[in-house]
Amino acid sequence: MFMGMTMQMKTNIKDKLQKIDKDHLKLLSDIGIVAEKTDLKAYLVGGMVRDILLGYENLDIDIVVENNASKLAEALVKRFPNCELSAKHDKFHTAKVIFNINGKKIPVDLASTREEIYEHPAALPTVSVSDLKKDLYRRDFTINALAVSILPHNFGEVADLFHGLDDLKDKKIRVLHDLSFIDDPTRMIRAVRFAVKLGFEIEEHTKLLLNDAMKSGKFDNLIQKIRGDRVKIEIRYLFNLQNVEEAIKAFFESGIYKMISVNLKPCRGLSRQAPTNILRDCSRQWLIYLAVIIKDLKTDEQEKILTNLQMTSDEIKIVNKGISTYSDLVNRSINITSVYQSLKHIPNESVILINLLAKLENNEKIGSLIDEYIENISKIKLNICGDDLIGLGVKEGKEIGKILDKIMELKIKNPSMKKDDEIEEAKKLLKD
Repeated sequence: MFMGMTMQMKTNIKDKLQKIDKDHLKLLSDIGIVAEKTDLKAYLVGGMVRDILLGYENLDIDIVVENNASKLAEALVKRFPNCELSAKHDKFHTAKVIFNINGKKIPVDLASTREEIYEHPAALPTVSVSDLKKDLYRRDFTINALAVSILPHNFGEVADLFHGLDDLKDKKIRVLHDLSFIDDPTRMIRAVRFAVKLGFEIEEHTKLLLNDAMKSGKFDNLIQKIRGDRVKIEIRYLFNLQNVEEAIKAFFESGIYKMISVNLKPCRGLSRQAPTNILRDCSRQWLIYLAVIIKDLKTDEQEKILTNLQMTSDEIKIVNKGISTYSDLVNRSINITSVYQSLKHIPNESVILINLLAKLENNEKIGSLIDEYIENISKIKLNICGDDLIGLGVKEGKEIGKILDKIMELKIKNPSMKKDDEIEEAKKLLKD
C-alpha cells in the first residue's frame, strides 16, 4: 500500500513552464512529441519540477519514461540531428542524450519508471522496470515525487500521488514511507539540506523517524560501512549552501554528524560569526568547513574520515596542509615574511582554511597576517626570473630558487621595487 496515495484534482502548470528558458521549454515539448509518436508516456520529474513550482531557476532536465527510456533515447537521436546519445546503462534502465541548441549543450537524463528493492539497510538497491506509481514512491520526499507530463495532449499536467503539492504549499519535508531512511540513510542528510535550503520544516513524523534512526546507533560511523562517496556527495551539497552556518548547526542538532564520526563536536563560535565572506571565491567551501569540523580529532581519525569519504588526493592535501600549517603558525613566532614562507607553496583553499580557523578561534595576529597575505602579499610578483639570474652567472639548480625567495622577501617589505632594483639586489646577494 502506498502511503498517502490518493488521486487529487488535476493540476496543470503549463503556465509556469512557459516562464522557463525558451530553448529548454521547446526541448521539453519536442521530447514529448517524439514520446507520444513512439507510444511512450514521458514526464518531467525531480528538482526541476519542485523548483519551477517554487519559482526558482533549475534547468536540470530529468525525464522518466513508462516503460522504456532506451527506446525514447534512440527515437530522439534518430529524429534530431543535433541530439547525440551520451550514455546508456541497460542495468539501471537509464540513458543520457545531449542536445546542441543555439550553441548550448543541453543534457537530458532519461530513466525508465523503476522500483527499488533494498536487500538490507543502506544497501545499493536492486532496480527493475515498473510503473509510474512505484517509480515516484521510491523517491526521497513528497516534494520530489511530482511528475509533469510533457506529452502534447496534456502538457504540464501534474501527477501528484503523495500530496507533494500540499507539502510544497505548507513548506514541509516528508518521507513517502517509514523505511525511507532505513533504505537509504543519506536521505537524512538530504532532509536537513532541503529544510535549510528551502526554509522548510521537517514534518513531525519524518523528524521522529530521523531521530529514532540516529538514536538507534545503527548509522554511527556509517562511512566505514557503506560507499563513503555517497555521504561525501550529500555533505558537499549541505556545506555548499549559502547559509552554511545554519546548515552546520542543523548538521549537529539533527545528529546526522554521527554518520561521519560520533566523536565530532559542534564548531566553537561558528554561529556567532559570518566567516563566509572569506569564501566568496572558493569553489570548495564544503571542504573548508568539513576540515573545520574534523580538525580537533586525532590525526589518524582525520585520515580515516578523509579516506572513508573517498576524498581525492588534492582534497586530502588541502585539508592536511591547512590544519598542519595553522597548528605550526600558532606554535611559533611569526611575521608577514614567515607567513609568506609558510603559505607560498600550499593550495589556495588551505590558505582560506587557515584564515577561517584563525577567525573562529579569535586569533587576531594570525588572522590579520593571513588577511594581509591574501589581499596584498599573494598578489606581489617578481619581475625577474631564473633566466635573469642565469644571465648573471648563477648555475641552474636550487640556488636560483633561494635567491628568488630572498628577493621576494625584500619586495614584500618594498612592493614598489622595479626589475632593475631586483637585479641590483640579486647582484648584492651574489657578492655576499
